Amino acid sequence: MVVFRISLLFILYFTEIPRSVGADDAEVKEGEPLGQPTDWFKTREMWRAKNYNYTNKSNVSEPLRLVIIHDTDSQRCHRFILCASEMRLLQSYYHSNFQYDIPYNFLIGGDGRVYEGRGWNVAGAHTNGYNRCSLGLAFIGDYRDDWPCCTVVTELQQQRAQLLLEEGVKLGHLSPNFHVLGAKDLRNPRGPGTNLYRAIKGWSNYDHENLYKNLTCEEIEQL
Repeated sequence: MVVFRISLLFILYFTEIPRSVGADDAEVKEGEPLGQPTDWFKTREMWRAKNYNYTNKSNVSEPLRLVIIHDTDSQRCHRFILCASEMRLLQSYYHSNFQYDIPYNFLIGGDGRVYEGRGWNVAGAHTNGYNRCSLGLAFIGDYRDDWPCCTVVTELQQQRAQLLLEEGVKLGHLSPNFHVLGAKDLRNPRGPGTNLYRAIKGWSNYDHENLYKNLTCEEIEQL
């Protein structure tokens, strides 16, 4: 009887583990329902981030009026296990070379999931001069049209970006009248890549007038 019970436990263990991993690692298809928060949002714990003493939360002035879009200029990913690995590689790169954590507040993978970087109410390190008064949102991959291995932004990724930003407004982290800009609209001469930049320019909250260029955070807060 003891042997039977032990054998049964082994069978249950090795049949349940692949099922749970497969469900979490399944590729998210375009057109699928957005699902529950755990389906589309992955916390730092879920992608196994290392914790560093990297910034001061009190430096952020919320609600924020500006969201700055980047791409990571790195490998693309289309499965959770690969996107989580890419997140850890990015974190390791920034910690080794710049002695700080991953610079973006949130990132979006090719699997259509949102990955928590520094999170809400934390100053990023993504756009010099604007970190304290903006949210940094990066898309994992290289989105240049002229690059052989370029990543193409999907409709699902854009849906998830809007879902995240709507959540930010509900939670009071973003102003209801926030604007979106690409990093190249402000200080970064390259990012985001061409096809991602073209996509965000079609968003209803994109700032076509570029109201924030050359303004300080103090001036932005007074708008």
